[in-house]
Amino acid sequence: MRALFLKIAVIVIVFFSLGILVLPSTVSLFAGQHLWYNLSGTGNNVPCGKCHADVYDELTANSTAPHSNMRCESCHRANLSVQYASVTSSYTSATPGKQAHAATVVACMLCHQINASQASATPGPYAGGFNVTMMGVSSPYNYSNATYSGKYEAHNAFVARAVAGAANSSMLLDSNEACVACHMKVNTTMHFNVTYSISMTVNEVIAGPYATGFNESYLNVSSSSYSFTNVTEVKG
Repeated sequence: MRALFLKIAVIVIVFFSLGILVLPSTVSLFAGQHLWYNLSGTGNNVPCGKCHADVYDELTANSTAPHSNMRCESCHRANLSVQYASVTSSYTSATPGKQAHAATVVACMLCHQINASQASATPGPYAGGFNVTMMGVSSPYNYSNATYSGKYEAHNAFVARAVAGAANSSMLLDSNEACVACHMKVNTTMHFNVTYSISMTVNEVIAGPYATGFNESYLNVSSSSYSFTNVTEVKG
């Protein structure tokens, strides 16, 4: 009985000691978590950088970074189809969020598509001239139109692959993976198949003679083959 009592006493002392060490850190970590901030309009004063220090550092340390002159809510509270929580500057009334409370994950093309009518903020320069439908991929955003068809865009496959892959991802939306790969300071490893030889069988087909007395001819490619080499590039 005495041995059992001693074991219980030791356990109590251990947990009490852990509480003394851990609880101050816990209180410090979550200090101020329930302070109220103005969530309305451009006066939004939520300190997003308190938790997202890496993103804050990239946007402030590098003046050439995309959106470095914009606030976080310009993107993450920009979807017109979402009702976000809001509170007046006087803190006298508040509107609860429906589809989202504080912020939403946003597709870059929400604001950068042609005719960005889904964005509540002023749309950025459109990323027109991509044609993902030509690559067999569909998206709710307008990558091209009759004027900016994107038929000859070199990165169509890159963007389309990102759109297709987003369907199986819970992180990045639409073509965000392709956008981030080029426009942010993230490590990207890309593998390219580069053609170094092409072999074609070309037959000259004679047509005629015509009333003019001349024959005409055209070239018909009956077969072709390509040889590739793989090239890896790393963007740090």
